[in-house]
Amino acid sequence: MRMVKVIPCLDFKDGKVVKGVGFTGLKEVGDPVSFAKKYRDAGADELVFLDISATVEGRDTAAGYVKEIAQAIDIPLTVGGGIKSIEDMERLFALGASKVSVNSAAVKNPNLVSEASAKFGKDRIVIAIDAARSGDSWTVLTYAGEKDEGLDVVAWAKEVEERGAGAILVTSKDFDGAQKGYDLELLGALKQAVNIPVIASGGAGNLEDFKAGVEAGADAVLAASVFHFDQISVRELKEYLAANGIPVSAKGLEPAFNSDGLVPAIAVDYLDNRVLMQAYMNKEAWEKTLQTKRATYFSRSRKKLWVKGEESGNIQLVKDIALDCDRDCVLLYVEQKGPACHTGNETCFYTRLCGEDGTIGEALTMVSRTVRNRKENPKSGSYTNYLFDQGIDKILKKVGEETAEVIIAAKNNSSSELIYEVADLMYHLSVLLEERQLTWQDIAAELKGRAR
Repeated sequence: MRMVKVIPCLDFKDGKVVKGVGFTGLKEVGDPVSFAKKYRDAGADELVFLDISATVEGRDTAAGYVKEIAQAIDIPLTVGGGIKSIEDMERLFALGASKVSVNSAAVKNPNLVSEASAKFGKDRIVIAIDAARSGDSWTVLTYAGEKDEGLDVVAWAKEVEERGAGAILVTSKDFDGAQKGYDLELLGALKQAVNIPVIASGGAGNLEDFKAGVEAGADAVLAASVFHFDQISVRELKEYLAANGIPVSAKGLEPAFNSDGLVPAIAVDYLDNRVLMQAYMNKEAWEKTLQTKRATYFSRSRKKLWVKGEESGNIQLVKDIALDCDRDCVLLYVEQKGPACHTGNETCFYTRLCGEDGTIGEALTMVSRTVRNRKENPKSGSYTNYLFDQGIDKILKKVGEETAEVIIAAKNNSSSELIYEVADLMYHLSVLLEERQLTWQDIAAELKGRAR
C-alpha cells in the first residue's frame, strides 16, 4: 500500500489563519507562522498555505507570509490563492514554496496547467478542485466557492492530469468544516478516474474519518479545524493510521529510546524480509537515517555514529521503517548492497540451528538476483542470456509453455513433477519481470493489497 501523507492546511485571510464551515462564517484562529512551526514539530509530512481571499479580492498571494513560513519549516510547502500566471508561480518558488496550488486560474485558462508542468515539472503543480454536489455528480466551484463553473469535477480532474498536473487537492464544499467525514463517494470517483495522487480535504472530524478517506482512495489526508483546535494531533493520527495497517512516514513518530538513549535496530531485506543484522541507534542516528535514507547506527564501543557501508561500500538504502507496538525496536527495510555481515556472509544470521531451508521469498529473491546479474554481466553459454538475447516474444513463449507444463503435471497427480514444473515457471517469470524492469516485490505488494 502507498504511504499516506498527513497534511495540515492553513487557510489565510487578513494576516490570520481562519476557519469556517462550507467556505463561510470564517473565524480567526491564529498566526500562520506559529501554526506552521507547530505542525512541522508535530511530524506533518507537508503543509498547505491557502490565501483564500486573494482571488476574490483580485490581488497577489501574501508574499511576506509565504517567505516567513518557508524559512520557518523544513517540510514541503504548497501555496495557493491568487495565482494567475507562470510569473506568479516563479515568484512563489523564489520565496520558498515547494509547490503551487491553482484553482480558478486553471479553470479559466487550462493551458496554464500544461505550461506550468512543462516549465517547473509536474511534481510542483497541484490543481485544487473545490467541488459541490450536483445531482449524481459534482460541479467545479471557483473564486472561493462563490462561482459555479458548470464543469464536471471528474472530467476536469482527468483533463488536468492529461495536461501534466502532479496531484489533485479536492475539497467538498458540502462537507467542509462540518467534521462529519470526507465525501467518500467523490474521493472514490476521482481515484478511479485518475492515476495521480488525490489529496482529500473538507470534513474530517475524527480518526475514523481519516481512515475512511484513505480507504476510499485518498493518497493524502488534509485537515484544518481538528488540528488547529487540538481535537486530534498529527502524531495521534499517524499512530492510528499505522495501527490500522496504513503506512505513514516516520516523521513525528520517534522510537522509545532506553535509559542509555539507545534503541535496537534490525535491518531486513526489503525484497524477501530476511533478517540481515542488528545494531543500535541513538536519536542522532535515527534522525540521520530519516534524512539521508542511509542506515546509520551508533557504535556502543566507539561511542560514535557509523553509516553502514561507509568504508566497505556495503551500504543499506532504507526503503521503509517500522516501529514495534511499544516503539522500543526499529525495523529497517533496506536494499542491501553487497554482504551485510563483516564476515562476508549475506546476513549476520548465517548460523542456522534448526528449521527449514529458507522461504519462498528468499528463493525468489536469489533467482531474481541471479537473473539480473546475468543481464548486467552476460555469461557465455548462459540459458538466461539466451532468453534475453532472443527478446520478449521468446520469453513470453517460454512462460506460456511452462504454464502448460504445470497444468499437465497437476493432471498427472505427481507431486515431484508439479514441484519441478512450478519452479521452471517461476524462473521464467523472473526473467519476464526483469525484462519488464519489475521485481517480485511489485507482485508481493499487489498480493498484500488483495489480502486485506
